[in-house]
Amino acid sequence: FFFFQAEDGIRDFCLSRGLGDVYKRQVKERAFFYLDLIDKLQHEGESNKNQYFDLPSINEVENIEKYVLDNMGSIKESDDYKVLEYQTISDYAKTHAPAPSKQTDRSRLVEDYVEPQYNSVEVAPQMDKVSLKPNFPEHEIFSMIGDLKLSTQPKELTDPKSEYQVMLVKHFYEPCFVLEFKVKNTLDNIILKDVTANLQLGSEDLRITHIFSANEIKYNATESFFIIVARNPDQRVITGSGGCFLKFIVCEVNPGTTEEITSYDDEYQIEDVEILVSDYMVPQGLPNLTFTNTFDHIQGEEIAQTYQLSYKTVELAVKGLIKHFGMAVCDSSDEINVNNKFHSLYLSGSYLRLEHVMIICMVGIDANLGCVVKIRVKSKDGVLSTCLLYTSPSPRDS
Repeated sequence: FFFFQAEDGIRDFCLSRGLGDVYKRQVKERAFFYLDLIDKLQHEGESNKNQYFDLPSINEVENIEKYVLDNMGSIKESDDYKVLEYQTISDYAKTHAPAPSKQTDRSRLVEDYVEPQYNSVEVAPQMDKVSLKPNFPEHEIFSMIGDLKLSTQPKELTDPKSEYQVMLVKHFYEPCFVLEFKVKNTLDNIILKDVTANLQLGSEDLRITHIFSANEIKYNATESFFIIVARNPDQRVITGSGGCFLKFIVCEVNPGTTEEITSYDDEYQIEDVEILVSDYMVPQGLPNLTFTNTFDHIQGEEIAQTYQLSYKTVELAVKGLIKHFGMAVCDSSDEINVNNKFHSLYLSGSYLRLEHVMIICMVGIDANLGCVVKIRVKSKDGVLSTCLLYTSPSPRDS
């Protein structure tokens, strides 16, 4: 598993484990090969064949590749440095350009790696999450990332009375997830263009690979932009959080028209974006008084860990654990008997609708240590159990 750093800060990665072989030969990898080849050809000729250019846009990269492949012989034989000038390559590209492909009108890809095509995906109706059809842009990338496993409930990232209102929905796939930012523009005589975000997620196991911006958001309209985030395939549950700023162009227009008066770049801070353990889980209830028997007979090795947490009471700890894991409470185990020294909380859920997980949390208050919880996890997937076990909750989860 590795990540590839693109020039503009958007990161790409090898998707062969999750998305198939289509990404094994990225345009940029080929570009580096041909740029290196040009460099070698320059040194084989005269020293003044050194009018080199920086690695440009994706379209220009493809032009470099086509030019070198089509003109390999003449480049090697020529003593004229102009065969490697940018203008020569650009002129050649214009006369040999393929027919333009149809692009989506409602949003654009910051770095266009594949040709547009759209296959719809649907959330299974039985899931205990919001069931919706994401309004993804018409781009092939969304048909290549597999089946949509679940989508979270929308979360407000701004005050309801703010001038720009933002809601976030997280769409989870097995190799990655898509962050959908729904933005409403409440300012009259203002049009927002090229709306996207500057986002940090604070985890080395999460990498932003693609960004689709919203082309235009008019007054009182709501449009979405999308950020695709790859997850380290060696992990199951990866959390992260970080600051987020909307980035856009503000266009002031004449009242009642779209005639532009002036425009300028702007930013707008919204709440931090959080990727939580509960985002990956779907509650999966069990018949009453069957939890312990099911736990004993479920396949997989049980693993356990004891934590010292900062909760002041057992009640707060139980609420925090339920919210942290986002799983179904079984056998009414959220009801606490204050006379017991320890309380057992039973949780059952499904990881991305793929794997059943069961957790027992034994919670107590010690006079010297404070709140102590022993977490026991069991599922068929040992890596999943380990990931869940070592994501201990904190009081802010409650």
